[in-house]
Amino acid sequence: MANARQHNQLRYYRNRRKLRLRDVALLVGQREAAHISHWEKSSRVPSLDNALKLSAALKCPIEILFLDRFKQITQFVYDQREKHDIEITYD
Repeated sequence: MANARQHNQLRYYRNRRKLRLRDVALLVGQREAAHISHWEKSSRVPSLDNALKLSAALKCPIEILFLDRFKQITQFVYDQREKHDIEITYD
């Protein structure tokens, strides 16, 4: 999978929740609001722990916050399933 810059919904949900960059930084345990800005601009990617913190802080599922990446990963898994002829049973 390519690591091209992926669009995310962080800024949209931050604004929707009427939070400042600094507010989100404090909620997720970052000292600098610049980290949040980098994540919003997709110039950096948050760790899994930070992505989950963002999801909790913004009250939005992680797969919605990072929808483009989620779709890309979902397609990859689907392709792997087809390639290796793996059947998945969902109960």
